[in-house]
Amino acid sequence: MTAVRRTWSWLAEPGRRIPVVSTALGVLWTVIMLARLFVGGAVGLADNFDGHRLMCQLQVAAVPNGHDTWAYLNPVYDTHVWYGEACSAGGTGEPYLSSQWYFLWLAKLLTPVFGFDHALDLRVLGVVVSVFFGLAIGLICAALPLPVWVRVLVVSLIGLFTADSTIAPYFVSPLSEPAAIIGMLLIVAALLRLLRRNFVTVADLLLVSAAVLWTVMAKTQTITMFAGVLPAMLVRPVRFPWLAKLRRTRRELCPEPPRGLRRRALVGALRRTPAVVICGLLVFGCVQFASSQSRWLTEIYHFHQVFGTILPLGSDPRQDLRDLGVDESLARYDGESILALSGPGEVPQGYREFLDDMSMTRIAGFYATHPARIFAVLDRGLDAVTQARPGYLGNYTPDSGKPAYSQENRVFAGGALFTLFRPVRWVVFPVLWLGSLALGAWLALHRRLGAAGRSIGWLLVALSLNTVAQLASVLLSDGLNDIVKHSIFVVYSTFLLFPALVAALGAIDKIGRPDQFLPGQKLPNTGVPWPWQRRRARHVTGAVRGGERERELEPV
Repeated sequence: MTAVRRTWSWLAEPGRRIPVVSTALGVLWTVIMLARLFVGGAVGLADNFDGHRLMCQLQVAAVPNGHDTWAYLNPVYDTHVWYGEACSAGGTGEPYLSSQWYFLWLAKLLTPVFGFDHALDLRVLGVVVSVFFGLAIGLICAALPLPVWVRVLVVSLIGLFTADSTIAPYFVSPLSEPAAIIGMLLIVAALLRLLRRNFVTVADLLLVSAAVLWTVMAKTQTITMFAGVLPAMLVRPVRFPWLAKLRRTRRELCPEPPRGLRRRALVGALRRTPAVVICGLLVFGCVQFASSQSRWLTEIYHFHQVFGTILPLGSDPRQDLRDLGVDESLARYDGESILALSGPGEVPQGYREFLDDMSMTRIAGFYATHPARIFAVLDRGLDAVTQARPGYLGNYTPDSGKPAYSQENRVFAGGALFTLFRPVRWVVFPVLWLGSLALGAWLALHRRLGAAGRSIGWLLVALSLNTVAQLASVLLSDGLNDIVKHSIFVVYSTFLLFPALVAALGAIDKIGRPDQFLPGQKLPNTGVPWPWQRRRARHVTGAVRGGERERELEPV
């Protein structure tokens, strides 16, 4: 009992409590994710032929199992040497770049350690990604500026939604989504660390930049993260510790007169200059990476957007092509995928001009002049979000005894919730996204809330903007082609809004508490407090007056 008491007292110290709880939760959710993926038989996601462009760079090839590629998860790969266009994006000779390669490389390195006979086993990849998932959970728990029990609740909800059958199977797959999912969690942790104080350091900004770079390099579709991340990176002034110490010493020796409004604005702008520079470099790096990807991917996006989305949703394909400035003879490809152009044969008339002239600006201009088409494609997008996962890809291995194309439902909280949302998707999702944005903005700008509490509001703003921007990216890029699979990041970002809303309740409870502010910072007395805050204010005022009365009665 003495040892237990000593251990408990050691853990109860505030300096140790958060690191211990964060580490324990990270380990716990790693174990939970491993059990969720492998207990009762391994589950994952079958390859939709996109996996080859990454796996060939590791010089491995899938071992044939006698079934369709989409029907079952095929986790085993043997060594195979690929040359030239056989290992490229769509046979163009250009490589497909993704940070997921590092996860796959590590899995290939560890495959013999786990005793598997093949060159690479995707089940080892599931172990690798689960460990990084646990690390991200621990970092989020450590960065949350909330009481311990609220932190546990929030990160447990994040873990539950990540373990959902719409998300977790990607962890055992040859696709690039796992790195982006882990990157989104790392962005959450980095943003909370960045915004929990009244100032930021260059190290804080670099951590956020590294998380964004990893996520965008996993899948360029996630470049829309800028919508929410960049404003958050610019909201706090940058502080250099050595410079702050020098200024504090000078102020003690020679007090400065109060600053005017113009000088305060100038100083605030100068203190954000390092953040502006880092944001500029981050945007430049991500745009350069996106532009270095194969031009074949851009061709696919434009073809599917025009011939697989815009034309099928309209009633006059030739008129739509005239509005887009495309040769009307290409109307015969209405509703087709780019596979209709594969194989030998001459390039259709007008197709080269289509490739040269079509751009995202022209596509956006078409939607701007055809507003009815916006609602049609948005309805398809919301419906894809409610479906949450592609129904044509199996989750089980061939030796599981399950029928081909079977999907597992071990954890279905998020998927079941979205299925219920389908009939009212035009109400639920706009209210959820825009409501979270409004609540986050209210918290982020609340004058009776400290920097730590306001960071939850900025996180809500960032997640809401990222979600809406990601949906727009999906609808304007590949359109309706494989839209359910492409909406995975919209689904996951929406999942993350639920834990963030719980964290927002914890931040609301902090409104008006003097202990949330830094020492020496006065509690603003603006705004109308809510009823429970008025009771809290009366309690604090009574305690202060009681203390003053006791001091008055003390003998001199």
